[in-house]
Parts: sequence; structure tokens; C-alpha cells
Amino acid sequence: MKFYKYFIFSLAFIPGTALSGETSYTINGGTDLLYGYSDVSTRYERLDKNNNYVGNVHVNAAVEHDFNEEYSGGIYIDLMAGSGMEIQNYTFGSWGKEIYGVLNTPYGQITGGETLNAAAQLQPDIPAYGPLRINNSAIVDFISNPNWYRRNHKYSSFKTLNSTAMNTDGSAAKISYYTPQIAHTILGFSYIPDTYSRTGLVSNYADYSRKDAYVAALYHEADLGFIETAISLGYGIYHKTDKDFTAAIAAYRGNWSAGASYRKTYVDGNTYHLKADNRNPRTPQWFDNYREGQAWSTGIGYRFGPYKASLSYFKSEADNTRNKDEIIMLANDFQVNKHLNIYAIAAHVNFKGEGRDIHDNNKGYAFVTGIGINF
Repeated sequence: MKFYKYFIFSLAFIPGTALSGETSYTINGGTDLLYGYSDVSTRYERLDKNNNYVGNVHVNAAVEHDFNEEYSGGIYIDLMAGSGMEIQNYTFGSWGKEIYGVLNTPYGQITGGETLNAAAQLQPDIPAYGPLRINNSAIVDFISNPNWYRRNHKYSSFKTLNSTAMNTDGSAAKISYYTPQIAHTILGFSYIPDTYSRTGLVSNYADYSRKDAYVAALYHEADLGFIETAISLGYGIYHKTDKDFTAAIAAYRGNWSAGASYRKTYVDGNTYHLKADNRNPRTPQWFDNYREGQAWSTGIGYRFGPYKASLSYFKSEADNTRNKDEIIMLANDFQVNKHLNIYAIAAHVNFKGEGRDIHDNNKGYAFVTGIGINF
């Protein structure tokens, strides 16, 4: 039994949990049905089609219990299934999963299970409305990126960072602690015993001598009167030698929101830090270029009644290589009612791989429309 399962199981033995307090149950979810047309000046490979249909279903369930006025806890399950994502969207794969427990106390919050680390949880979002996102963008469902590759949830190659959030370990099992908010500030810490996750960047075939990681994060918010702001900082140590730094800022005023974030990764020590010579043919020579690189993202958003629009930008590059990504996205989201949303999204991408031939590069436009159904 994994360590986080002990954590969730232990919630039942907190004094008084079985005999007092209130328990609530919630379940919600939805589906996104999308159609995209792409016009590319270069074609990465035969899977890169001009027309593609993508569908996904996500379900979120929660069991929460108030032990008393000071202590509460819950178990949360977030599931996703998708189709049409074979167009090189290996960031999540066709299935996604988060299962974790939460314990709230006067001394802070403890979480354990399959979820994101403290730095990713505390980082403010970049305005990018609709289902495609700008960080870890699903635009690659419609225009393939040769720098992001995952197959069968095991064989992976991330030659550039795909997000300014610290998603190296994805939803790998971990335990995290968050302090109470003091002076509008929260500190967070995570320990990850095995960093591989199909939602993360680490290859399952990367035979590191150490597979654990430590993450620390800070979040601070302030009301300046004319504007509200939030900032975050994150620092992670992976496999003892890999360092990950993130910084983000967000601002809110009325119906407007804006944000910017930056991420830097570097290796301090042995470049590969593997236990032995890696002779596994499923691990390409440059499977881990993301380990030394940087990424930037920024965006601005506006809400007017049921309508939301955002303009966002993402750039990523690996050090000492030609690998680069650029995404510009204009997203529109109209909420017809509480159960139905309509999306219209336009994006331009420029993905550059190791070489200059057609199989290593992709560039062009994508136009995506669809609906979201929520329950």
C-alpha cells in the first residue's frame, strides 16, 4: 500500500470522527466536445490532420467531513477520459486521474495522494479561458508539437518545458503541507518519493539514481486599493541534482485580470544523473532537454456578464539546443446557462525541434470551436 493511502485511511481514526460532525457528498463534472481546423506551413507527421474532433469527460467526486469547528477533512477523486487526443497530445494522455485526501487544522492543511505539488497549487493562473489552456496547452491536439511526446504513458520525450507551473512530477503521489494564512501569506512544502507520473515530464525509463523530490513555495496576496495582486515563488529539487524555479504575478481590477509567470530549470551536477549507462532504446538521447531551459507565459482577460475573453502567450526553449515553442491564443467563452458553454478559440504556434527538416518542426494556425456541458 502506497504511503498516501495510509494517510487517507488514517483520517477515519482522528478522535471523534466516527461519532461527531457532519459529512457531505458532492459530485459534478462535464464534457467538452471540440472541433478544430489547422492550417500549417510545415507538417510534423501524418498524424497531424487539418481536421480533428476531440472529446473528453471529467468527473469530480468528494466526501467531506467536519470533525468539529477546527478540524475537517475530505477525500477527492478527479477523473478524466478523452478521445481524439492521439494528435500528439501526450501531456495528459487519454486518461487523467487525481485521488487525494485533505486534512484542515488550525495549524495548516495536509494533503496526501495523487495531485499537484505545492508550487503548482499556489501559483496564480494565467488568464486563458476555455478548455485549451496556455500552460500545458491542449492546442497540441490540433497542431502537433515535436518537442512534447508521450506514448502509452511510459515512453516520453519533453525537449522543452510545457508549462511555467512546476509540473515536473505531475500528479505523482506526494504529501504536502500548507501553513495557515498569516499576513496574507501562505507557505507550502511537498515531498514526492517517486517523481514519475503520466501527467508529468519525467520519463518512466529515466533510470535516475534517486527518484524523489522536494518542493517549497510561497504565495502572497495584497489589496492595494485600486488593484488586487497575487504573487508566488516556487523552488524544487528533483533527483538531487535537478533544480526547478518558478515565479508568477497576477493582478485583478473589476472585470479585468492579467498575469505573467516564469520558470527556469537547470542541472547542478552530472548532466544525466543515471544509475548506469542507459541502453534502453525507448529512451531517446535527448529525452530530457526540459531539464535545462526556461519558459514564460503572460495573458490578459476580461469578463462581461456571461462572456469571457482572453489573449495569452507562451514561450519555452531548451538551453544549448534549437528546441523552442511559441503559442499565441485568443480564447472566447460564452456561458449560455449553468449547464452549457460555447467556445471559439484561435491560436498560432511555432514549434522548432532539434533539426531543420520537416519532421522536426511545425508552424501554423488552429481554429477551434465547441461546447462544454456541465452537471
